[in-house]
Amino acid sequence: MKALDPHTIPTAGTQLIEASAGTGKTYTITSLYVRLLLERGLGVDQILVVTFTRAATAELRDRLRRRLRAAVSALAAGGGTGDPFFDKLVEGRDDPGADAQRLRRELRRFDEAAVFTIHGFCQRVLSDHAFESGVRFDAQLVADVEPLLREVAQDFWTTRVCAADDAYVQYL
Repeated sequence: MKALDPHTIPTAGTQLIEASAGTGKTYTITSLYVRLLLERGLGVDQILVVTFTRAATAELRDRLRRRLRAAVSALAAGGGTGDPFFDKLVEGRDDPGADAQRLRRELRRFDEAAVFTIHGFCQRVLSDHAFESGVRFDAQLVADVEPLLREVAQDFWTTRVCAADDAYVQYL
């Protein structure tokens, strides 16, 4: 199996990073995030990062913010950080000082960053595009539909049985 190098992953298109725990997924994602900001000139509001749980989302937001701060420091210092990713990143930049300024601006806007759970992202898309999708503004995604199905079935049978004649009820 080939090792994942955050410097060689394409920054165009969609990328899926899937691996076992403790394999460096978060490191790779945060490194790609920095590259997207610098190499593609994207803003924090233009990059979508999706994960599975709320806890993972909170941790990823924190790690992205810390990684951006570390990138600012590395660029401002001109490299020599001891982090191979940052040292290689700084090496390939024409104006590390200007890049550090750009990342500082993006850090100030980090609350606009799109880091969601899968359910949170779907909820956001549905509410942002309620007219186009035909979904109500207050629609909510439900992780476990079992209670809803039970309620629908109970309502169905309650209305059928209450209005039914005695013979039909006994038959049921």
